[in-house]
Amino acid sequence: MQNKFHRKDFLKLAVLANASLLTKPVQAFTDNLSAVIPSLSINVVYYKKGDAQYEVLRKGFNKRINKFPAIIAQCNNTQGVAEAIQYAIANNLPVAVKSGGHCMEGFSCNNGGMVINLSALNKVSWVNTEIIKVGPGCTLSHLYDTILPKGKIIPAGSCGTVGVGGLVLGGGYGLMSRKLGLACDSLVEVTMVDGRGNIRNSNTDKDLLWACKGGGNGNFGVITELKFKTHTAPATLQSFRFKAYKVNTARAKAILKNWFEVSANLPQSCFSAYVLNGKNAYILLTTTEKPTSAIEKAIQQLSLLADKTTRGLPIPITSALKTFYGIQHPVYFKNSSAGLY
Repeated sequence: MQNKFHRKDFLKLAVLANASLLTKPVQAFTDNLSAVIPSLSINVVYYKKGDAQYEVLRKGFNKRINKFPAIIAQCNNTQGVAEAIQYAIANNLPVAVKSGGHCMEGFSCNNGGMVINLSALNKVSWVNTEIIKVGPGCTLSHLYDTILPKGKIIPAGSCGTVGVGGLVLGGGYGLMSRKLGLACDSLVEVTMVDGRGNIRNSNTDKDLLWACKGGGNGNFGVITELKFKTHTAPATLQSFRFKAYKVNTARAKAILKNWFEVSANLPQSCFSAYVLNGKNAYILLTTTEKPTSAIEKAIQQLSLLADKTTRGLPIPITSALKTFYGIQHPVYFKNSSAGLY
């Protein structure tokens, strides 16, 4: 007879299992690390400091963060993740999980522990005409490049180098979210390895899917496969940009207050973000439909707040999204901006 767990029971068990994996202190780890690395496996490859690939896999998108794990496990499949976690347990190593490495504060790496690198789990395939299967190491640009030519999209972000796994487990909002929801709202199935090294699938544990759609950021295990329902992609995207230069505190607050009021009344086809970068304030407004009277009113109101307004043309969605992919290489930054959709 199969045991049935309620959500609270599942959460308690998952948190306790993974807390022990993530928070145990690292015991003295000898320099002769290779002596305790398991024999060669087709499922996972281990790298330690001194290996050329170690430096490549260690680094994330934010060059400000510089951490040095004792070992990096580059996993080729779900079984490889299970083997890596079992190895981490046996050697009392805390674990960090890296899909794309875009964590702003470098939480996808650690010092002295194990990093499970999922970059090789990056494939996108069609289950049927509506459902896609995606590896957590797949970048957002690769996902879009695969499904947009078929007229499909999921409501995710816009930064092209972000890994899908980390994006979705954090919720995942973007240009289509007001109309289609967060990326996690389109998630229909997950496969993961829990903190004990067991492989689990949400088809046999519905609470598992529920937990992964709640912004848990991977605290319930290591996701190795995600399935999404797709949506019909809009034909075009049009962008409007509003810039205010050399703003002081009073003006920045006034712009923010007015932006809140304007954005609250935007149609669902729109997205808007407010960014304060040093002494300059920027507002972005996008729409996937021809500007209605409500949108034109918002454009007029936001223009009154800005020193410069740029009105873009409707661009085919595939080309338009590429303009938001951002820098493709690691950079040094401290991000304190936020947006509202």
